[in-house]
Amino acid sequence: MADILRIAHCSDIHLDGDGHYLGEGGDAREGCRRAFARALAEMRAHRPDVMLLAGDLFDANDATPDTIRWAMEILGRQPFPVVMIPGNHDCMEAGAIYRRYDFNSIANVSMLSAEAGEVVRLDALSLAAWGKGMVDHTAAYSPLGGCPERPAGCRWFLGLGHGIFVPDGESSHRSSPIHMREIEASPCDYLALGHHHAAMELVTPATAAAYSGSPTDSIGRGATYVVVDLAPGRPAALAVHRIE
Repeated sequence: MADILRIAHCSDIHLDGDGHYLGEGGDAREGCRRAFARALAEMRAHRPDVMLLAGDLFDANDATPDTIRWAMEILGRQPFPVVMIPGNHDCMEAGAIYRRYDFNSIANVSMLSAEAGEVVRLDALSLAAWGKGMVDHTAAYSPLGGCPERPAGCRWFLGLGHGIFVPDGESSHRSSPIHMREIEASPCDYLALGHHHAAMELVTPATAAAYSGSPTDSIGRGATYVVVDLAPGRPAALAVHRIE
């Protein structure tokens, strides 16, 4: 087992969206597919041990069957395990994509969709990952609420969440808040966050967290994803990568 765990992290792809994030002409749906495929190719080049997808793979729960099948197929072709959660655009409401299509049937994919949260273990990596299936995008919903303590017998504990960042000392009436104090108190070695389309690093002495940005939006540093290396006894090495 390698001493370093390398994680690729992306979110907010918005497949089948209207393309107002893309800033390029042509067919918006095809543009989103191309952008996601390009992001996956660049992440593969880093040879990650695992990929975390922190919500909003789809722009809405009415994505076409063709796009849903395309997404399932391209995820299944990746040479690493993928752990993912729903976001607010593709949440677990009635009739949700993830209620109609079983992403856990894909050999290398673990979809964390339980409303109260659930843990998946990847024993080959001595890794456990936790996340929740958002049902309602409201101020009462806490994306990191209820995260359990580190499971016994795992070297690495990763978390996924999708919601708006709230800095220390501030309050928010926005939906799905993720407070800095929750990040600081988290038992996870890394928190893969989604919702903000501009990448943001949130590293504390105890844990590392980041919003990966979006591969289909040029806001902030442009279309981005994150690669993070975890090693025992060392700070997380976290890098935001702009997609070329």
